[in-house]
Amino acid sequence: MHYVRFNLTCIGSLMPALTSLKRSSSAKVMMGACISALVILAVLFVGTGAKNALAPSGSHDFQWTPAKDVVEGVNPYREFITWQEQGNSSVPPHFLNQSPSYPASTYVLLSPFAHFDWETAKAFWLGANLLFIGMLLLGMQKVFPVRSPTILALLVLSFLIASPLRTSLGAGQHNFISLAAFIWAYYFAHNGQNKSLSGLLLSVAWIKYSLTFPLTLIFLRRGTYKPVVIAAAIHAVLTCIAAWRIGMWPHEFFFNSVQVVLMGDGTGFLNLIALSMNLDLPLAMPLAFIALATLAVVYCLHRNPNADPLLVMSSLGLFSCAVFYHHGYDFVVLLLCAWAVAQGRIHGVVKNSTIGLLIIAWAGHWLAKELAMYVGPYPAICANYLLVVVFYYTAFLYARALHLPKRTLKPVISTSF
Repeated sequence: MHYVRFNLTCIGSLMPALTSLKRSSSAKVMMGACISALVILAVLFVGTGAKNALAPSGSHDFQWTPAKDVVEGVNPYREFITWQEQGNSSVPPHFLNQSPSYPASTYVLLSPFAHFDWETAKAFWLGANLLFIGMLLLGMQKVFPVRSPTILALLVLSFLIASPLRTSLGAGQHNFISLAAFIWAYYFAHNGQNKSLSGLLLSVAWIKYSLTFPLTLIFLRRGTYKPVVIAAAIHAVLTCIAAWRIGMWPHEFFFNSVQVVLMGDGTGFLNLIALSMNLDLPLAMPLAFIALATLAVVYCLHRNPNADPLLVMSSLGLFSCAVFYHHGYDFVVLLLCAWAVAQGRIHGVVKNSTIGLLIIAWAGHWLAKELAMYVGPYPAICANYLLVVVFYYTAFLYARALHLPKRTLKPVISTSF
């Protein structure tokens, strides 16, 4: 009897451990199934983006035509402006729906692709974009390492199935090369101790200047001026080369590109100018808002010089979307915010708001548009308003986190600096 009682006591004492082991095994199985499902979705979504990029109307924002014009000594700005001044509401037919709204230096950087025909060029650009996505993710892990393999896998897969990634890939956008070049420029400036290479990469990052100019403030904040000077010098030289090639003064490029943006759909849907135009406010008001927002960001960065670099980058990414012309595909920049969540750098209301913004911007906004085809425009309208509200609320919380770091940030145990 004592032997039986002893065995029952032993078994009873082991039950919690066995139950915990069972739960642990079950959790592992569920996590494995979840990751497997996300892998399948990632393959399908990235594959869809690649298919769209190679479609007859795909890669429409690649800017191949303006780059080809510059290579051939033709002024793409003048062609577009003349076409619009003649009363046409579209772009010139041979432009393949690519209005020349980028600086001339960008077209010189893209000129290697202009030596191929259109079908070959966009196939090469698709391959390059897939490579840039890999380099962006590798750079993020290099600079801001996520210690948990499971969390890293979930983070990467969530990014790969994000609607902005698929749309950006299909449109032939320049987000991936710009963000990848920027994060590696940051790495070589502050980790690799190679300021010259950092400056070269930063000049490439400025291809999508509306996304990476605000991010560059983090270099200035840390007193890392050499890469910025090198990048500016490279673009100045490239602008002179383009000016010589098409026969115009370098300073004219700025006014021409701005004129092209204003002639086209140059307001986006989320930035302060777009919102002000939708409310029929005078242009002076959004410009004043932008000036105040810029001063607020600079003040917050100055007030907290030891702020977490990832938090600063995330804040500047949100700031970029608020002050520059952007569309939904540019929300790939929210990868910075997603990385901050995955690393536990933020918590409380900042974390919850960031997760909400990621869900809406990376999935909800697209799903609402898909539903609109079946139930009318209301889901898309509601998603637009919800995105605007959550976006600006999150941007405010990040600015507050920089201003009052102890209330909203977890201490960083270890970083790559």
